[in-house]
Amino acid sequence: MDERINRIAALANVSTYDAKATKRYIDGAPHIKHASLRKLYGKLVIQVFDNAKLHKETPRVLDLGAGEGSVTLPFLELGARVLAVDISDSQLAALIAKCEPYKDRLETRCDDIQVILKEKSEKYDIIVANSFLHHVPDYIGMIRESITVLGPYGQFFSFQDPLRYDALGRIAATFSKLAYFSWRILKGDVIGGLKRRARRARGIYLEDSVADNAEYHAIRNGVDQEAIYRLLGGEGFDCKMVSYFSTQSRLFQAIGNVLGVKNTFALIAQKRE
Repeated sequence: MDERINRIAALANVSTYDAKATKRYIDGAPHIKHASLRKLYGKLVIQVFDNAKLHKETPRVLDLGAGEGSVTLPFLELGARVLAVDISDSQLAALIAKCEPYKDRLETRCDDIQVILKEKSEKYDIIVANSFLHHVPDYIGMIRESITVLGPYGQFFSFQDPLRYDALGRIAATFSKLAYFSWRILKGDVIGGLKRRARRARGIYLEDSVADNAEYHAIRNGVDQEAIYRLLGGEGFDCKMVSYFSTQSRLFQAIGNVLGVKNTFALIAQKRE
């Protein structure tokens, strides 16, 4: 895919996650907002860290699209060394403040992740892509590039990305839309949001739209979890996929958990011996 498209999307995320937007971030980030998702993330982080700990005393983590640090912090708390990368300086400022007790094991870079990956100056034990793949137009290419900087027994760990929309059953898809709209209708710009959704439903993508570039998954059928699984399996990784329900609405999150609806996935992939 054209690198120019990736760069446009990256710059759109700078605009979307400026200082003011960072303060509102938690309301639109279910994996930070809901205790059930934080618990699931914590469980998977421990699993990934323990796997790495078998082969490295102090695992080294590359956190791509690290955001404001709520999901970076657990790796630091467990004892890892972390390079946190994000293109938003306001998000990284929040991350640095949140992770201040562990600053001796934290490094941050405000840059496009493509620049970091092409440097290939370091090897990492864990690469984390948390709520991030769906912001990257060529996420398959990004994953292929990222695993080249993994050391022996290295792991690729993603969390909080939407399952491919056409892989959802009708009930799960309908429930997910209802949950989203019940939250979205109270957030302003309702007419603009409906117009964007109607346009995207017709397959129309505007290259100069910040919203389209920051929400790239909305115009490309979610994230293809099966393609990611095939890619990593073919590159010599053992993969484990966990699917679960995630939405911004607290009420619908609780209902979805009870009903067992699945619309989101996490992936742990480890290099074979």
